[in-house]
Amino acid sequence: MLSYIKQRISLKYIIITSATIVFVFTVLFFWISRQEEQLILEQVKKQAIILHKQIVLTREWVSDHNYILIKKNEKETIESFLKNPEVKDAHGIVYTKMTPAMLTRQLSNRAMESNLYSFNLANIKSMNPKNKPDDFETDAINRFISGEAKDMSRIEVHDGQKVFRYAAPLILRESCLSCHNKTYYRKGGIGGCISVFIPFEEAQAAIRKNNFLLFVTMLGLTGSVVVILFFFTNKLIFTPLKEIRMFTRKMRVEELGHGEVEIEGDELKEFVGLCYIIDKKLKSRHKELKKKIKEATKDFSNTTLNLKQANKELSILNITKTEFFSDISHELRTPLTSIKGAADILSRKSSCSDPVYLDIIKKNTNHLIRTIVDFLDYSKIEAGRLGLDIIDESLTGIAKEVIESQKTDAMKKNLRIELDALEDFVLPLDRYRIYQVISNLMSNAIKFSWDRGKISIHISRIKNEIQFSIKDEGHGIDAEHHKLIFKKFHQAPQENGMVNIQKGSSGIGLAICKGLVEAHGGSIRVESKENAGSKFIFTLPM
Repeated sequence: MLSYIKQRISLKYIIITSATIVFVFTVLFFWISRQEEQLILEQVKKQAIILHKQIVLTREWVSDHNYILIKKNEKETIESFLKNPEVKDAHGIVYTKMTPAMLTRQLSNRAMESNLYSFNLANIKSMNPKNKPDDFETDAINRFISGEAKDMSRIEVHDGQKVFRYAAPLILRESCLSCHNKTYYRKGGIGGCISVFIPFEEAQAAIRKNNFLLFVTMLGLTGSVVVILFFFTNKLIFTPLKEIRMFTRKMRVEELGHGEVEIEGDELKEFVGLCYIIDKKLKSRHKELKKKIKEATKDFSNTTLNLKQANKELSILNITKTEFFSDISHELRTPLTSIKGAADILSRKSSCSDPVYLDIIKKNTNHLIRTIVDFLDYSKIEAGRLGLDIIDESLTGIAKEVIESQKTDAMKKNLRIELDALEDFVLPLDRYRIYQVISNLMSNAIKFSWDRGKISIHISRIKNEIQFSIKDEGHGIDAEHHKLIFKKFHQAPQENGMVNIQKGSSGIGLAICKGLVEAHGGSIRVESKENAGSKFIFTLPM
């Protein structure tokens, strides 16, 4: 049984919780019952005090009149220590003198006969033997005389009945000294005490009843708290713990192969044990994996060195290539410029019998010059050596100049060019380079537009940027080529999926546009769908 409890955290929780709750409610039960008992005792004591004060007030009233007269009853004998206890009136009726002490005794006898309560007059120096104090009263009177106590009370058995006994002193008044010896008594002194007997059986029965009701209430409350606590704890904690135990055992059997090993303890200890097993297994696997990695990467350092060396060589080759393009572009540009100049002179002088050949020379020379200039510009961009001459210029004015310069090519295809600019947008830029960008985009738009189409140019301000867009009505560019066309030597397929090489393009125009726009701190992109035209957009910061 003990081992079963050790394996169930829920049982241990219930036992500990129940024991704690029972202990707390037991302490509360005894404390509350004690408080109720004290309360009942206080109430009984208050009754005794009130009764004592009523007796004292009655005695004081009789004392103030020295005595009272009551009609003599032959059947009732009244003890009196007076010299002349009886008085006869004019009609011959005999009356007995009743002193405060005699009245107290008579009232006490009547009270005892009614079983309500009783009281006793006690005095150490009393002439009446019946007023002789018992041990409790003697102790009380001595304490009153010495000033140790103002009253005394206790529960005792009197005449076979449990009673609450209360005693308080009798203070002598001037009227009391007329009957008592002034040698032994003085005004304001202690003339004895009156002890009051209050039946305590009913009060004790009330205490027992209250304790029983309190016990039943506490017992029910304890059971309810335990049941409610167990219900919610079982739902929130024990059920998940049970699932953890099932998962732990299943994992130990199926995954780790430790089904034959039993872990002693409750659910949490089983889970902790499983964690230790998993940790041990993971460390073992980690050790094996580390060993395999070490074997597999023996030559890794050599491979890394070779890759670094190859990368360094590639960087050198790339720099060499860039320098080569730059140098060869310079070398080719000079003679081509001379050839173009000579062809222009011959064309003006008409010294050639067939000017058509001069036109062919001029056209191809211009194409070679543009191609070489493109290569030269791109090599500068790629090498990071492109210089910009930034001044405040009108982007709208540059766009108008480009339109005017390419109007002839547009008219050959019956194309309409529309410029939409709400204002003259002036911003810091390199006029030559932005002219180059717009010219390149305009040339492409004319080149790839269908005949009798329209080219729309729109310039606007968006926040702190100027946006320039140019849209044609050509066959468009497929989405998969939107980013690739801005790379060097890449051309998107045009007709029937084939790259149209008859357009006379080097394949680096858009790459140069991208480099020039980004050099200004802007960006460029394309929006296009197949058979829906293309729209190139670039932005420049204000």
